[in-house]
Amino acid sequence: MKISLIKFNLKAFIIIFLFLPACLSANPKYGMWQDPSFFRGYNVLYESPKTLQDFIDFRNYGGNLFHIQPDGFLACDPPYDLLQSNIDGCDMLVNFCRQAGIYYVIGMRSGPGAYDTFDESQGTTGESRVWNSGNVTEQNKYAEMLSMVVQRYAGDTLFVGINLVIEPRPKVRSIPANTSSAYKFFLENVFNVHMDLVYSSWVNTIREIDPELPVIIESFAYSTPELFPGYIINDPYIIYSAHNYQPVEYSKEEIPFSVSYPGTYWNITTLSQVLFNAEFMRNTVYSKLREFQLETGAPVFIGEMGMYKPQNGGVEYLGDQLDIIKDYGWHFAFWDWRRGPGADWNIEKFGDADDLHWKRVLSEFHAPPVPELISPANEEMVSPGPAFVWDSLTAFTLFDLEISVVRGSRENIFIISDINRAGYEFGENIFVEGETYSWRVRSKNPGGLPANASDWSEPFLFTVGNVSVDKKTNENSPLTYGLSQNYPNPFNPITTINYSIAKNSAVKITVFDLLGRKVSVLENSHKSAGYHNVIFNASDLASGVYIYRIDSVPADGSPGFTDNKKLILIK
Repeated sequence: MKISLIKFNLKAFIIIFLFLPACLSANPKYGMWQDPSFFRGYNVLYESPKTLQDFIDFRNYGGNLFHIQPDGFLACDPPYDLLQSNIDGCDMLVNFCRQAGIYYVIGMRSGPGAYDTFDESQGTTGESRVWNSGNVTEQNKYAEMLSMVVQRYAGDTLFVGINLVIEPRPKVRSIPANTSSAYKFFLENVFNVHMDLVYSSWVNTIREIDPELPVIIESFAYSTPELFPGYIINDPYIIYSAHNYQPVEYSKEEIPFSVSYPGTYWNITTLSQVLFNAEFMRNTVYSKLREFQLETGAPVFIGEMGMYKPQNGGVEYLGDQLDIIKDYGWHFAFWDWRRGPGADWNIEKFGDADDLHWKRVLSEFHAPPVPELISPANEEMVSPGPAFVWDSLTAFTLFDLEISVVRGSRENIFIISDINRAGYEFGENIFVEGETYSWRVRSKNPGGLPANASDWSEPFLFTVGNVSVDKKTNENSPLTYGLSQNYPNPFNPITTINYSIAKNSAVKITVFDLLGRKVSVLENSHKSAGYHNVIFNASDLASGVYIYRIDSVPADGSPGFTDNKKLILIK
């Protein structure tokens, strides 16, 4: 009887979905989930220290979604105390998303009657009770916690979904099933567990607060894609999520480059050792999830995926899954962003030859932001051999520089491609004195596809002329103070900082880390009005983002000048 009820609900869901196009288009958050593969990102936890720069870097890589996974706002066990530290940790990550302009989903790792799925799998907790039929008290307390989350972040346009529970696993140790129908049979008929009823009650609670917030539903048994379809919830704004680390003997192997893909590993569908390759991943591992998507038309989110260490064939393993995800229009989030200082799960820090694992991931992110041009400034008169400088993004960002002659229209356009730093100087003077030129830059991730490149920046004009500066007199002193972006940037380990002062001044240039600690004083002396530069040798510092600041106090007592910029050291 229960199985036939499930089939009826599925048909009802399809009818609801087909007859709501006008309603869906009026819900911009859900509309983004309907846009194929719009959300591309990472999971993020606050268990390791995070800074705003971590989020800015992620945005500059082209990622646009963080799947925030906080521990429960309420304790798992009676009396279900409010856990302020978990709320504060979630607030911190949400605020970083807001400052960096990144969409976010919040997925609950625990709560009343529900233990963290990893802790539960390791046997360090009891079994989650929240799914048990008749456990109304904890199901209602869990709903109360979900309401707290929705109310706390309601109205934020960047808050695009709530994931009710991460990797639910009711009775997973006790159910001998490798198909969705068999798993449901044991849950409902042997253990009297009805996840669909619990999920529906939680969704109804959320709808009392926010009628349109997308709700993410994960299936039983860690939301493994081979155990789809899970339960269908009759609500127009549901996202269905699966997690995949198959084959786990490969993705979670602790010794780098000790296992291979394609390779033979255990598989839950066949209950045997099989060859995992692109064909098997598409036709077996992800096939039931694809069938579910085609039958329902619902958005699909691969909420977790990734690798613990770099492995033989790892680039192909990541690429095969990303190709499937892109072909089917699914959204994805890797596990997990800058987990710590080491390489564990940190594909960005795998350090394999030419960073190919990370570049494969970046090739499927969105394009990086449009760079901001720094020098030459717009309509500036420059010497015949100018240096072109723009805002740096990440160590992996490549840039194209376009220059053209301006004679009423842009002529003689040429492009220097794949510049691996935020600046460029020609080895010889190629510019004609008296001519006006246009220059602009675009950024791009590795991959070579047009989708991996940003739009071009708005062009700046410069005219080549005879620019002379007499640093010994005030006759040709600049009219304003200025602090230029260091060049090169990123750098290793030496970079140059140019600055100008309008009047004879006491000048101090200091470098700080992101915690505000002083790490170096580059200049602390009196300087005459004019153009100056200072060399920064960071050979004794660790890789990272630093801030350099100029403080200039004129000798005549007039108002001084202070400015700061960031620089990136990569070793």
